[in-house]
Amino acid sequence: MKYFANYEADAVIREDDNGQRFIKYIDSLDEGGPMPRDHEETWGIPTFGIFNELKPITKQEYDGFGYTWDWSPTTGEKRKLR
Repeated sequence: MKYFANYEADAVIREDDNGQRFIKYIDSLDEGGPMPRDHEETWGIPTFGIFNELKPITKQEYDGFGYTWDWSPTTGEKRKLR
């Protein structure tokens, strides 16, 4: 498994062993997918001036997203919630 964060989309992504990607947004925290390869936020495809840069994260960070951490809306830096 691989895990990624997409700050621009307020989301985290999980890639399974078959290369399929799933996404969790901060709004719902429910995992959606598998997502098609043209889904910008899941695959890091730039769109409308947004870069959708994917950064590797750990499984613990993926699991804790929205519960123990998120991004500061003012600085964009990772912040602890608890």
